[in-house]
Amino acid sequence: MEPRQPSISVKKGLIQVALGQRKADLYIQNGHLVNVYSGEILEGHNIAVCGQRIAYAGPSREMIAPETEVIDAAGAYLVPGYIDPHAHVDFWANPLALTPHLLASGTTAVMADPHDIVGAVGLAGLELLIEMTKGLPLKFFFSLPVSSPPFPEFEGEDVVPPAVMESYLARDEILALSEVTPWVRLTSAEGDLLTKFELGERWGKSIEGHTTGASFNKLNALVAAGLTSCHEALNAGEARERLRLGLSVMLRHGSIRSDLEALIGLVTEEPKVDTRRVMLTPDWKSPSEVLEHGYMDHLVCLAIELGVPPITAIQMATLNPAAYLRLDREFGGLAPGRRADILLVDDLRQPTPKIVIADGRVVVHDGELSFELPPLPASAIEIPWLPHRTIPASLSPADFTVEATSSTSQVIVPAMAIVNKTITQKQDVTLPVRDGQICLPADQDILKISLLNRDNSGFVTAFLTGFGAKVGGLAASVAHELHKPMVVGCREDDMVAALRRVRELGGGMVLMHEGQMLAEIPLPIGGLMSAGSLEDVATQMRAMEAVLREMGCPLEDPVFTLGFLSFSALPWLRLTPSGLLDVKNREILYQ
Repeated sequence: MEPRQPSISVKKGLIQVALGQRKADLYIQNGHLVNVYSGEILEGHNIAVCGQRIAYAGPSREMIAPETEVIDAAGAYLVPGYIDPHAHVDFWANPLALTPHLLASGTTAVMADPHDIVGAVGLAGLELLIEMTKGLPLKFFFSLPVSSPPFPEFEGEDVVPPAVMESYLARDEILALSEVTPWVRLTSAEGDLLTKFELGERWGKSIEGHTTGASFNKLNALVAAGLTSCHEALNAGEARERLRLGLSVMLRHGSIRSDLEALIGLVTEEPKVDTRRVMLTPDWKSPSEVLEHGYMDHLVCLAIELGVPPITAIQMATLNPAAYLRLDREFGGLAPGRRADILLVDDLRQPTPKIVIADGRVVVHDGELSFELPPLPASAIEIPWLPHRTIPASLSPADFTVEATSSTSQVIVPAMAIVNKTITQKQDVTLPVRDGQICLPADQDILKISLLNRDNSGFVTAFLTGFGAKVGGLAASVAHELHKPMVVGCREDDMVAALRRVRELGGGMVLMHEGQMLAEIPLPIGGLMSAGSLEDVATQMRAMEAVLREMGCPLEDPVFTLGFLSFSALPWLRLTPSGLLDVKNREILYQ
């Protein structure tokens, strides 16, 4: 990617092409130009490109020479490349595997939040993502994690202390501070986080919010603390509330939550709002959903179907995120000096492009890539795990037995009950005690869930209900946000075998039952990402889900849900290295 601000020589070339004194490298004619600045569709306005940038938008043809590449848009709409202002590209699929599919959807820039890979392998993970994505036609920008882990008092030391932040904030790739998932630390006016905010603000960075469940008064406090956006509104009223308080609002619709139908009233219903600070984001899309539905094009299409005027929907996926990320002098619209990220779309209501131009060259034509992806860097597979994630070499079934603290024949313990894809709640369960150990009743939907403890000396084990399938052992190295090894199951020997196989794979998810391996998903890049194609990892995830459903799991997305059972920033109970955490009260209920 060329430097953010064009050099004097680049500007001279743009000026000369605009004045017809120099040939254009690329000229696009006979299209309808969607002008996101004025809200118009302009007829007879063609685009001339010099190098990676647009030099001219208008009717002149003086810059065409025999060597100019001319594209006949044949009545297609010329649309700016889509921008995702809040992406996650660091678990399950790797960014290189995502790139062809995101580009084919018309997405030419993303701002990726790397708090998962940073929580798993430290800042070396952010460096890896930057290395993997350098020079791609899909522009990757990143945020810098500031609350990893969410609750250090329960989960371990801060991975990104203030002392190391400055050198990252100075880099062009870093546009923001990552979403602050534990917002209760802000309403407590915690000094460490506010110090990080002060650093980010000094460098002109946005500060991403994650304000699920915050009351109106607490939202006021969070905005006062420095948050600049939120993607966690669940309905139009919550989105309007956040907009009125000065937050930029991202309407989320992806695999974590699909809320656009509930949110879109912010734009379509009275009273009308100014939409300049309203954006669209998937937040995250599973490999299968990207393959089936596309990416940002899917959100633009759905917004239009729900009543948003087409140009407004396009602005919410182009100019608005560019302006929020302070990139609008370079991205977000089709105007002189901007990057030549141009989509040719036959029908604005079906906004998947037939041609994608990125940095002035055609990179996708009718869904087919016209450039070669670079290979994965060797450093991807070799990146070392942080010590807190290392699966012990000596595992035994005894690591997952739970001693009873009384001599009674049964005990009542708090369990984590799965409510839906991301939410859990507390449920007391009665469990039998045999030979001094708490056991699982064979006829109830209760499993053990274990996570490597804080000092890596063993596992903290609690109880889980609502999973449905009585799996022997289902182990994973994906466990947001610390990504310590985690395993659920009802047979201690299978739990051991599943974890051993995860270690052999270099990370991943493994299902063992009665001594047999039933499904696995290798994730050798930091224990979080597949080294294969998007199709490969989608196939493996679907196979795992199919086996779990056959075993009785009713969950919409069990692979995803399992990884979030340790995500301490979501309500209401989560397993942490210190035990079962009541998130609201910040209290360990069981250890």
